[in-house]
Amino acid sequence: MNPPKKLTSQQRTDEQELAARVQENQQAAVQEFASVEEMLRHDALHTPVPPAIAHRLHDSVANLPQPGRPWWRRLLGG
Repeated sequence: MNPPKKLTSQQRTDEQELAARVQENQQAAVQEFASVEEMLRHDALHTPVPPAIAHRLHDSVANLPQPGRPWWRRLLGG
């Protein structure tokens, strides 16, 4: 079994700086939202859709039937 290695003061300082940077990044990533809808909009804007799912969605929407004429056009004969 190897004895634990002692860290030099430079290595200790480097690890402390790295830990401080990680903590700053985590704090910067925190964001509060006024509503659930706002959070979902933010998530939708910042989350890329995988290409396979985008392709399946496009195919699914392409197969939908065309909507009928609105009632007011049928009534007015337009």
